[in-house]
Amino acid sequence: MATMNRPLCAKGCGRNGWAETKNLCSWCYFESIKEDYAKSKDKIIVVPEGSPFPFAAAYRESLKLKSNRCQCCNKKVGLTGFWCRCGKVLCGIHRYPIEHSCAFDFKTADRLVLAKQNPLLKPDKLDTRI
Repeated sequence: MATMNRPLCAKGCGRNGWAETKNLCSWCYFESIKEDYAKSKDKIIVVPEGSPFPFAAAYRESLKLKSNRCQCCNKKVGLTGFWCRCGKVLCGIHRYPIEHSCAFDFKTADRLVLAKQNPLLKPDKLDTRI
């Protein structure tokens, strides 16, 4: 007799609703979840400027598990595949940046590494300081 204490469905279908499901019956609750999911798929994801794609590393890890083929010629690479800095798995022929038209900027990346490893040391401008 627990159905006597439950309110009717909020959408007005005539069935009894549940407080846990916003006073909707199971059928209407399932339909509302499907509608919410369809609305959320249409939304545009905005990435804030402060975070340079935090999901890129996770995406690369997922590719690492699945990919065993060259992304240029689709040749099986197995254990001999080469990872480029642009994130592609390549065979021995396409491993060079010129061969697979790599878009990664090696020069800027290496300059940043050198600047971080070799900080600029300047002497004190005041000679009288102890």
